[in-house]
Amino acid sequence: MRKDRRPRRRLDVETRRADILRAAAGAFAAEPYDQVSVARVAAAADASEALVHRYFGSKRGLYREVVRAAVDELLRRQRAADVPAAAPYDRLAVSVRVYLDFVGEAPVGWAAPLRSPAGDVPEAAELRRRTREMYLALLRDLLTLPADPALDHALHGYLGFLDAACLSWVERGCPPAEREPLVAQVVGALRGALGQS
Repeated sequence: MRKDRRPRRRLDVETRRADILRAAAGAFAAEPYDQVSVARVAAAADASEALVHRYFGSKRGLYREVVRAAVDELLRRQRAADVPAAAPYDRLAVSVRVYLDFVGEAPVGWAAPLRSPAGDVPEAAELRRRTREMYLALLRDLLTLPADPALDHALHGYLGFLDAACLSWVERGCPPAEREPLVAQVVGALRGALGQS
């Protein structure tokens, strides 16, 4: 039952759904999952809580869709910035820069699952896991790496290093002066893990 009597805007389904997702993305970017309410998202989208539940099923379903949209947007940006003719590690550096820009836009929301993995929504955690597997495959292709368990360990270690380095950068306030040195360190970490200079 509605608590306020403000008139609602009548929008088509796709526009309304996009408004709700946009409001939810803003809320989850500003605060961890457990501190965001459906009521707050609904109010920010000028929608009812019932409508949020109708489109997304639950707060968990809404969050999963926010994570999915964020992953899609990051991939879109990385593809747009890629320079296929460049050397593989230069292409990786471009991808890391795009990633850092992305992290810097919503550091609280990005860091929340790393700071409290037990509190993550299982469906969103599974989406992140599948995304990491996709990134591992993209790295293997980019660097033309053969199937080898030792190389797989190095690639997984690289992603762990990337997470930890980005979290450190976020905790320091995402200082712009640290961005390029961080890119060099992250790319260097992968080269070192793969035994390449």
